[in-house]
Amino acid sequence: MRALTAWLAKVPHDPWQRRLLAASFADTFGTGLFLPLSVIYLTRIVGLSPARAGLGLTVAGFLAIAASPLSGALLARFDARRVVLGCFAASACGFVAYIAVGSFASFLGVAIVIQFASRMERPATAVLTLGVTPRPGQLDALARQQSLRNLGYGLGGLLAALALLVHGKTPFVVLLAANAASYVVAGLLVLQLPAVSPPERRDGDAAGYREVLHDRAYVGLALLNVIMALYDSLLLVAMPLWIVTRTKAPLPLTGLLFSLNTVLVVLLQVRATRNIAARGGITRSYRTAAVSFVLACGAFALAAGAPIVAATVLLVFALGALTSAELVTSAGEWFLSVNLAPAQLRERYVSVFKTSMAVQQAAGPVLVTTTLTGWGRLGWLALASLLAGGTLASRRLAARETSRRLSPPATSPLPQMPAADRRLRAAGRVDETQSSHSEPRITAEGSM
Repeated sequence: MRALTAWLAKVPHDPWQRRLLAASFADTFGTGLFLPLSVIYLTRIVGLSPARAGLGLTVAGFLAIAASPLSGALLARFDARRVVLGCFAASACGFVAYIAVGSFASFLGVAIVIQFASRMERPATAVLTLGVTPRPGQLDALARQQSLRNLGYGLGGLLAALALLVHGKTPFVVLLAANAASYVVAGLLVLQLPAVSPPERRDGDAAGYREVLHDRAYVGLALLNVIMALYDSLLLVAMPLWIVTRTKAPLPLTGLLFSLNTVLVVLLQVRATRNIAARGGITRSYRTAAVSFVLACGAFALAAGAPIVAATVLLVFALGALTSAELVTSAGEWFLSVNLAPAQLRERYVSVFKTSMAVQQAAGPVLVTTTLTGWGRLGWLALASLLAGGTLASRRLAARETSRRLSPPATSPLPQMPAADRRLRAAGRVDETQSSHSEPRITAEGSM
């Protein structure tokens, strides 16, 4: 509790950053209320078979891979705040529509809308955060946002468990309505932020994704991030599946491990992000992540068939190691996706990097489930090899590109990004003479 109090004390006093953090918390708290129970709702209340529910979620996930690039295209033309608000509105409508779902077709349509809105919102929120945060604190702002998102998911999930104590459709309707309302609250908070318009382009400036795809090193890092981001599928799919089917550990341990992961991310994400941003941080942190992936997979494998106490200890250790790798992966994604992107195409570059998580979320569950159910303990060995190999390859490429593109080393962890001067903010305007043509334009308007 003391550590959480200390974390809250470090939250910036800037009202724009506080509103952003509050919006992120409202968003994820509402999602946490329903997401853990979504499959139960679809099978018990709607009447879909587990196979059809899984198929619908998988199809929606694969189709939504295109959402991040679409978001980048919109961010290159419109105010980032408007894109975020549009995504929140679509999500709110989608979860309200969930209440009326009564067939596979209607469920699939709603799932696609929700997945698209969720995947489009991530890069839009990142661009909005960078736009309203002063340059020295931009990386910390992304880290705090991730910490608070995890806290929202965790608290929402705890309250969602109480809904199972009441039978029937009513508790699910309440949770769905509360989730939709959370997006309204988040939208009202975002509405109070200044507009972050795309950068003005000069004649001859490159546009579109063609230039991004020609940046082979950047695309390579995004592809390798798909492998590193498998921590998400290990945590959400592989771990509970392994505990239930292969270990003697008590079933409630799954929920406790999720809670432990949430606490660790909330407390340690900002520190891990600052370590990444330090000189040589990528090299050290990615090496640690590779070792952590191997230790986590090894501990999960050894937990199979072990006595209850030994299995519990091994699973707690595995969760700690996996969380260590998660902290590095998240921090590395922010640092590399923003630092290595040219300012005039930052929206599209960031969106391409965000697509890596979308690909993982679509393909990762199938990959880890097939590997572990088919190979058992050897499956963990295969996953350890894949994760460690991908992390070390990313470490080498990231070290080379940061050395090449960020030389001489900057004193700040991020390149120049839009952030209105405090005095100009107070005046409600931004002097155009202090902004280059490649920086998004900020206006301190508080409404659409």
